[in-house]
Amino acid sequence: MIPLYQPFLPRKSIIYANEAIRSNWISSLGKYSSLAAEKLAEIHGVKFCILTNNGTAATHLVAKSLKKKYPTIKKIYVPSACYVAAYNSLLYDKIGWEVEAVDLSEETWNSDFSCIKPEKNSALMVVHNLGNIVDVLKLKEKFNIPIIEDNCEGFFGEYGGYPSGSKSLASSLSFFGNKNITTGEGGAFLTNDESIYNYSNKIKGQGQTSTRYIHDELGYNYRMTNVQAAILLGQLEEIDTIKEKKKKVFNYFRERLSQIEGVTNQAIEANTSHSMWMIGARFNPERFNVSKLEQELGANGIETRKMFYPYTAHKHLKFKGATDISSLINSQVLMLPSYPELKKLEIDKISSTIEKHSKTKNTN
Repeated sequence: MIPLYQPFLPRKSIIYANEAIRSNWISSLGKYSSLAAEKLAEIHGVKFCILTNNGTAATHLVAKSLKKKYPTIKKIYVPSACYVAAYNSLLYDKIGWEVEAVDLSEETWNSDFSCIKPEKNSALMVVHNLGNIVDVLKLKEKFNIPIIEDNCEGFFGEYGGYPSGSKSLASSLSFFGNKNITTGEGGAFLTNDESIYNYSNKIKGQGQTSTRYIHDELGYNYRMTNVQAAILLGQLEEIDTIKEKKKKVFNYFRERLSQIEGVTNQAIEANTSHSMWMIGARFNPERFNVSKLEQELGANGIETRKMFYPYTAHKHLKFKGATDISSLINSQVLMLPSYPELKKLEIDKISSTIEKHSKTKNTN
């Protein structure tokens, strides 16, 4: 079986995790929590980092930070399709924001925010679908409104030479088991704004004041454990190795797919670098039956996933906005295996299976 993803855990992660367990600091306190947070902030070039128990919690802190910093915000523009956690994070507190979806680009599979004319007291939530980076710097030049980032799929990506997630008001990371860097679960909140860092750091830990067990604000238990932070630090210290492995897989896979008629790679926006998180391929329906291809890949021991559904597929989301392109992309795109230690022979097998399906369909 060729899985969609499997984590790469360097020896350091195992050593540090064992040290954390032996120290008995296995909950949120311990040296690895501060060391990993400092390392993440350094890598992203930001002043402040908060480790969280998962990426959704981090994205919720991002959403709450936007409301705290800009209480007059009434409307948020979001992608018409992305992982549902981004949407949910805006709704947990029933703030009453109007949420409007912006349809995807057929080329990048990200929202084409450049086509909108934002209303007064509005903001953008940028999501980097499959790790394909949106140029946040360009959006900041075009629009004079706050921008937040769900960067959960974007770690390793860049815009304008800066790490994705580093130039917006605040951003989130995910360290779920299928991410470039993983702690099984886990996430992080990043910002350069000290006021929202202090606010988010407080509510992350139940809203506690400087006096222990005295709480003056509704908070959450969003803390990462020291053991998870130890696993995280070991990977961050080997980040160049992981990046190089991902780069080889990403580039070779896109090269092989580009050789197959009827298959299109995700287009990468100018002045950005893809995070290389997930390989996606778009299949021309004139040459491919995507449902049958998905079945055939599975029968050959190759795991895949469909592209994210448009927001209209989720019954609890009552947004407005077009979904024509996101529906089209959902019907034509599959996510393919892309983990760091995926071998060339395995990429060749996946590509050959796709090519064979194309030829079979063409002769029917």
